[in-house]
Amino acid sequence: MPTGRIAVSVAAVGLGALQLGGIASAAPAGAAGVGGTSCTDERIKACVDLSENRAWLLDGQGNVVRGPVVNSHGTEGHETPTGDFIIQRKERHHVSREYEGAEMPYSVFFDNNGRAFHGGDTARESAGCVRLGMEDAEAFFEHLNPNDRVQIVE
Repeated sequence: MPTGRIAVSVAAVGLGALQLGGIASAAPAGAAGVGGTSCTDERIKACVDLSENRAWLLDGQGNVVRGPVVNSHGTEGHETPTGDFIIQRKERHHVSREYEGAEMPYSVFFDNNGRAFHGGDTARESAGCVRLGMEDAEAFFEHLNPNDRVQIVE
């Protein structure tokens, strides 16, 4: 039977409640991050750079499989959080209860506060989600699965 830290991690992942804490840092200026992205953890399956409005899909071994693609993110007062996250769940045809029935196609939820990657107009800021063009949102939906790692950097 597992003990200590491993048992806690396994139990948390099994409940879909694990969220890695802390602030992720981008690769230092002039240095390339994982696979040429702005992220630093080779185990990630998605990387988002909020300052550049770019996102990538990776294979979890440091190789980019799609991107960079354009994204938009949270507006002032509804910022998209930075850090390391674990995919919680996916919903192909999600409709927001919090934001007046806003459609969020190809939703891939990455935190416990309802934030997700989803399709929409990338010319508009969101309420904390990472909004992608429809084709990119579908690709993120198909590629990412619960318990996959995501890193969001400023």
